[in-house]
Amino acid sequence: MRQPELTSLIGLRDSDGDRLVLVRVDRPNGTRGYMLKVGTGSVFLTAGDLEGLSTVIRFELVSANQFRFFARAIWLLILCALVWLLTSAVIGPLFAYPWSN
Repeated sequence: MRQPELTSLIGLRDSDGDRLVLVRVDRPNGTRGYMLKVGTGSVFLTAGDLEGLSTVIRFELVSANQFRFFARAIWLLILCALVWLLTSAVIGPLFAYPWSN
């Protein structure tokens, strides 16, 4: 009887230092499964489970990118306000009406 063949797909470390490993398991009868190991625990996944997990990860990444976009936009607004304040302190108001003194 042949042994299941293991193929490592992902090997990462999370912020706590635990290893996260995704392994494809090709069984002798032709079926394929996936084993996700985090630290000392592991769980077996089907292709459907892996697809659902992929959808969740993609959603979380898009949410993080949107937050990063808004954070950068706020920093850009703060930078523009500081530049405007420093410029107006050095050379006076940038937009002055001709009739004002």
